[in-house]
Amino acid sequence: MKKDIVILLIVVIVIGLILGGIVVVKTFYPLRYTDQVVSYAKKHHIDPYLALAVINTESRFNKNATSSQEAKGLMQITDSTAKEVNDITNSTEQIDENSLYNVDVNVEIGCNYLQSLILKYNGNYYLAVVAYNAGMGNVDNWLAQGILNDNLDTTDVSLPFSETTNYLKKVIHNYKTYKILYPNLK
Repeated sequence: MKKDIVILLIVVIVIGLILGGIVVVKTFYPLRYTDQVVSYAKKHHIDPYLALAVINTESRFNKNATSSQEAKGLMQITDSTAKEVNDITNSTEQIDENSLYNVDVNVEIGCNYLQSLILKYNGNYYLAVVAYNAGMGNVDNWLAQGILNDNLDTTDVSLPFSETTNYLKKVIHNYKTYKILYPNLK
């Protein structure tokens, strides 16, 4: 009887540690603004896990984040990129200096921009993520110079910008982690 209680106690402790570990991990991979992210990701035909991974990497879900390069909001979009995307798509009525702090505007434009990169690079998430960070011009040059190949499928690359190499690794790691932690997101 005493042995059964000890075994039961050990099982309860192990289960508690596992569940507690999952809770701790989920604090680093939160689901915030999920309705908007899933809605705009679907509207623009991109994987919502990728959108979440970009948001986590770019701003850690801080809708008021501003980078040293003046990128704004959840998906860290510059005013010039937002204007360019909006001029083509009319995603929102107008872009002003505060628009990108609005979750809906930011996520819609960010997902739209991400979709355009995915399409430009023939569905390749890795190249789209690199372009999201380093710009299409740099990616196109790196492809032309043979630094990247057009069927990139690994984060084991050394790019001219170490920030972009690290960014690619973080986004893809976050993407895979979100898919594991929240398998029923879609």
